[in-house]
Amino acid sequence: MFYYPVYFNSHDVEVLKRTTGFPMLTKDKLRERNVFDTLRDDFVACFGQWNFEPADLNITEESSVHIWHGKEDKVVPFQLQRCILQKQPLINYHEIPQGGHLIVHYDGTCDAILRSLLLGEEHKMYKPVLDS
Repeated sequence: MFYYPVYFNSHDVEVLKRTTGFPMLTKDKLRERNVFDTLRDDFVACFGQWNFEPADLNITEESSVHIWHGKEDKVVPFQLQRCILQKQPLINYHEIPQGGHLIVHYDGTCDAILRSLLLGEEHKMYKPVLDS
């Protein structure tokens, strides 16, 4: 199996190695209708016209908006999330320093997310250091 280091960091590769049946995107997979439809929907969401500007959403102190993101994500750069945070400073931003694109599959990440959302606990590892 190829692990495409251009898309995944070393932690992501470990997830791929230990998760049997993890769906890898290949040319053959693109011919499957459900894979094609999923990718098409992702592209429409990313590059299509929205009926609102997300940066203009009214996020208040009472809101509970969280973003978790891996700093080593090679698919969606962390700088995009930091840009959103500059426009919406009330968002709770959690950056995982060695996290890649597959952070939800890392041991302990989902637990930390649930503890943050349900109990208000903050894992010290997931606080961003906002360097450029």
